Amino acid sequence: MEHHPSPLAEPATHARLSLRRAGVLSSIFFGASVTEAVSVNLLPLTLALFTRDPNLIFWVLAINPAFGFIAQPLVGLLSDHVWTRIGRRAVFLITGGPIVAAALLSLPYLETFGLLVLTVVVLQFFQDVINGSDQPLLADLVPPPQRTFVLGIVKAAENVGFLLVLFVGMPLVARYGESHGDTRYGLPLYAAAAVCQILFVAAAALFLNEQPIPRQSRSRLTPRRYVSDFFHQPMLPRIAAAYFLRAFARTAVVGSVALYAHHTLQLSEEQFGTSWGLMPFIALTAGVPLGLLAERFAKQRVLQVAFATLIAACGIGYFSGGAGGFAVAALVFGIGDMLLEVTHKAFMSEYYPADLIGQLSGTVNCFYAAGRTTALIAVGWCVKLANPTLHWESLPDDAFINYSVIWLIASAAALAGIGVLATTRDLRHEARSQQVIAG
Repeated sequence: MEHHPSPLAEPATHARLSLRRAGVLSSIFFGASVTEAVSVNLLPLTLALFTRDPNLIFWVLAINPAFGFIAQPLVGLLSDHVWTRIGRRAVFLITGGPIVAAALLSLPYLETFGLLVLTVVVLQFFQDVINGSDQPLLADLVPPPQRTFVLGIVKAAENVGFLLVLFVGMPLVARYGESHGDTRYGLPLYAAAAVCQILFVAAAALFLNEQPIPRQSRSRLTPRRYVSDFFHQPMLPRIAAAYFLRAFARTAVVGSVALYAHHTLQLSEEQFGTSWGLMPFIALTAGVPLGLLAERFAKQRVLQVAFATLIAACGIGYFSGGAGGFAVAALVFGIGDMLLEVTHKAFMSEYYPADLIGQLSGTVNCFYAAGRTTALIAVGWCVKLANPTLHWESLPDDAFINYSVIWLIASAAALAGIGVLATTRDLRHEARSQQVIAG
């Protein structure tokens, strides 16, 4: 019988992930998620103290994913080629964590919008350095059959971070505001996030115990080869296109849901935290089971079901218009979001050659960054169009602003994602199914 080479890349490791290393990975993803949760839930409210213009707010929020075009591919490339006594990805985590912590601690003390934006630039750039370093670790350290399961574990750790921010941090912000007003707004939560960066990201990275990856003989890296390496991998460009749409759909909701709750539903920080906190809660409890379940089916079908679940959540959020419906939307959105999380990265990582993991993960992260950036800009523009009678320069603090358009924008992107995934195949699942039939 003639044997053809597999189109799937040879993984960096076939060894099962140890419990100790799984704990280190979970720590790093937990610490990074606390900062991410603060960025999407507290930072928009901080910006709203300086300006109510949604276009301006979302342009500033778009700094984070915009830097993803630079920081994540650059760090991915560099960490593929750099080796130090503490590893290759770890060195970026150890240096980036303290800088992010310093930026977080500075935010409550800034008194001008210009300084705030400058600090956000520093914060988001080095947060993207951390994201560009931790994402390749899953393909570096985890064999393909374990990846959806391990993704369920680390995503559960991430959602613990989001839960703490929403259920503990946001109520703490509300109580701090009762005694301090807008002075040093959000200080307890910003300080807690800074501590998490130091302890759970930078310090934990010292214990990664990375191993050198043998390099393949390849031609000199040029822009042309960089693009060729990406398109040479079967299915990866189409899966990455779905990644763009996933980022767009998710960010349209998650990136602006705090403003929707505060200005449309008129909820306090504490009410928002306990309602939207159902999203990471369900993701936490369902992460590992969904990871195990996803491995049994063709991944493009799992992703299509996840996108459909997001659409259902958006429908609930749009038509309910109240705190109860908002909580139900958070619950359903959490299921769809976690199913995407445990499946999408595992699907893409099967096409990463061991010595190009950082490079290719950085490339696909550009798709995610593009989706986040365009979603934030689109939301700011659409919200302004949806509120034509408002005078943004002179709005009172309790003014009603209709942010409901976020649900429609996310639904459209999720529907497009289902369409793109109809053109993809799960080659590893197909090979495994054929082996079962043959054996």
